[in-house]
Amino acid sequence: MKLFSPLSMIHAIGYLCILVLFANCKKDYHSPNPMVESGLERHANNSLAAGLNVQTGRATLFNYNLEGNLVTNYSKNSKAGDVELDDGVYASTIKLTPRDGYSLLVLEGFNFKIPNDATIENILVKARRFKTGTCRIFETNASLVMKRERQDLPDWWEQYGVRWADPNYFPLAETEVNYSQNGSGTTTNGQPFQWTPARINDPYFGVMFQTASELKSKGFAVINYDLVEITVEYSLP
Repeated sequence: MKLFSPLSMIHAIGYLCILVLFANCKKDYHSPNPMVESGLERHANNSLAAGLNVQTGRATLFNYNLEGNLVTNYSKNSKAGDVELDDGVYASTIKLTPRDGYSLLVLEGFNFKIPNDATIENILVKARRFKTGTCRIFETNASLVMKRERQDLPDWWEQYGVRWADPNYFPLAETEVNYSQNGSGTTTNGQPFQWTPARINDPYFGVMFQTASELKSKGFAVINYDLVEITVEYSLP
């Protein structure tokens, strides 16, 4: 029988060590939870750790009940299901120009079921979007909406709470934007607001986005939304 030399034994031991190290690296790579968290998901996870309750909803109503007098500039083929998943299916505008880059997207029907005795702590919005074309598009207004509470007027939605506006031009690559506001507070105009379970559970609750174009830009642009979701954090007595 042929004996191994000391040098051969060293080589064999080294080879085994490399195999063991490689196997351990593969095991770490195939972690059972390899998902990279977005800012909204990380915030929600922190809220769960802090003892808050969390519900997330997605729209079932797309530019619903606009009273027949609001121009949206969204394609007639766009629907709520287009912004339900991050799947490459988009809700899209018609071609927007430097002279008219206006668009309006109102998403409602998020089907929240917040307990009536809950206190709303935070509301967070996540949206994935981008544009095609050369015309520069920017956001002029983003806000939550709720059912209009004036009894002398027909049912409709109205803006409520804090208003946002992302300062960046719409990107050419799909990008996630996140917005948040407290469950109660004061707007920049000094108006107090108080989100309640009844306001959030109502079908008219949702989010709206408005855009405009830069007059000096050229060509046209089409805005595409992929996924929009709202997360509500609340506490119970």
